[in-house]
Amino acid sequence: MIRNIYQQLTSYSALLQAEHDVTAGKGEKRSTLLFERNLEDNLLQISADLRNGIIPKVKYNSFYVYIPKTRKVIYIDLPNKIIQRSLYNEINPRLNKGFIEDTYACIPGKGQLAAMNRVASWMRNTRINSPGEWYYFKFDVAKFFYRIDHGILMDLLKSKIADPQAIDLLEYYICNTGASFGLPLTDNQEEATEPDALSALGIPIGGGLSHTLGNLYLDPLDQFIKRELRVRRYGRYMDDGILMDTDKRRLIETAKRAEDFLHERLHLEWNRKTALRPARCGVEWVGCVIYDDHVTLRKSTTLRMKRRLAEVEQEYNAGLITLEKAKQTVASYRAMLKHVDMDNYEDKLWRDFVLTRGDIQEAKQRGKELCWN
Repeated sequence: MIRNIYQQLTSYSALLQAEHDVTAGKGEKRSTLLFERNLEDNLLQISADLRNGIIPKVKYNSFYVYIPKTRKVIYIDLPNKIIQRSLYNEINPRLNKGFIEDTYACIPGKGQLAAMNRVASWMRNTRINSPGEWYYFKFDVAKFFYRIDHGILMDLLKSKIADPQAIDLLEYYICNTGASFGLPLTDNQEEATEPDALSALGIPIGGGLSHTLGNLYLDPLDQFIKRELRVRRYGRYMDDGILMDTDKRRLIETAKRAEDFLHERLHLEWNRKTALRPARCGVEWVGCVIYDDHVTLRKSTTLRMKRRLAEVEQEYNAGLITLEKAKQTVASYRAMLKHVDMDNYEDKLWRDFVLTRGDIQEAKQRGKELCWN
């Protein structure tokens, strides 16, 4: 049980750390520059207000991202972002200790690579130590962040946090801001308007607490699958999960019981991407396709990488980004490709990638400019 955290999370030192966390790499933004002109006074005022029960009114803005799928990302004003980050810094490490080992999203020391390696180890085991047919059930929760039930989420928080003031602060950001984030299962995010939004459901994707709250919300499902259903090979990356078994009928029954639990306990549903298949077909997981002896990237991921590198070429050519910024993109893709078995793809990817301030096509033909080999 988490106790007596409100005084700490509202202290000047905690708020200063939170401000550093949320503004790192964003020092040139106008809102950051204005806030940091009087940083000490602003943080002291926030601390005093919070300790007097005054929470700054939240100002929400939003934008859409379309890769890898359409999502409406919500972001808030800087003072409230700092408060949410301070909350996150206090509760996230403590909540993480109670989660199952095989949950990977937004947890320090884990992430996509760890999730991929874990499932890859299970797949290798099906070939080396457990011969015979294996099956996997992969689920995806429909409109997860938009369908989180506020009442259920608050009950989960109260079961973990025994600090009334911290609970009141969390309840304000989840339930009482006056903004609505929930969507009916049938609604398209792009087409939904404000009147369509449901006030008792949903938390904003991109809010400072969204991933911590998302992990907590699905923890009962994790515990049910691991403790009650006793599934050894089960992992989750936010709203994507995978279960593996040698017995197809047993796996079908397990998936049905998990679905019933999800609906009855958490008021959520699987979406259309949920499927049961033989493991020999390969498992699509965290952007990869994992087989028992090798791992590749999904085709959509490889195409996205090619498109992004083409954009980097054009942006650098036009002087819109620095060489250092371009190198960051290259480094991130190199790190990703290091962990998959796609040498031919990687060779072609870097052979076709050229950074020049002159004519890109001419540079490629001459082969005299910088080429990433």
